[in-house]
Amino acid sequence: MYRRDIISAMNMPARLGLVLVVTVAVLAVAVPVALAHRSGCHNLHTCVSDTDTYVCGDLGYPCNGATSLKDFAPGEIVVPLLVEATFEKIFGRAPTLSESMYWKQRFRDDKGSLTKIRRAMRWHNANGSFGPAVATVLPGATTVSRINALFRAANNGRNPTVSENLYWQSRIPDKPTEVEMQGAMAWHRLRGIAH
Repeated sequence: MYRRDIISAMNMPARLGLVLVVTVAVLAVAVPVALAHRSGCHNLHTCVSDTDTYVCGDLGYPCNGATSLKDFAPGEIVVPLLVEATFEKIFGRAPTLSESMYWKQRFRDDKGSLTKIRRAMRWHNANGSFGPAVATVLPGATTVSRINALFRAANNGRNPTVSENLYWQSRIPDKPTEVEMQGAMAWHRLRGIAH
């Protein structure tokens, strides 16, 4: 004699009920997880990551949960982080010092939004240009313009968070040269000091 399994022994309404219960249970678990990443704050990194894949504020936007680029005044954006992250996405590499300075100035002078700076960078990329006419170190360039590159060099390629960037800018008076600044950054990393 054959043993019948429980599901085949159930009548049709009971089977439909079981399917409905299982479907509702799966949706109850899956929908909130999927919806958690649909918020614009995750795209802009203005809220804490649900999956620890980014640090809130690491793109240069304030960590305030904003969901649209229209929610920011240009003065709220940490331009170095935003411009360098955008440059790396479009050109596939970190900007040189002169490229970084050029694009930061373009953002402050005539672009003022991520959409506009992306469009300008894409145009330059499509036309074989990286921005400035000559990619050389500009006279008078200060350590502040190199904070992100120095931090990446001292921290295995990781970009600084907004608070780390601001902290290291505050250290320029006592670490005025790139060698001193990078040495201090490496010292902090080796000792697990976070800012």
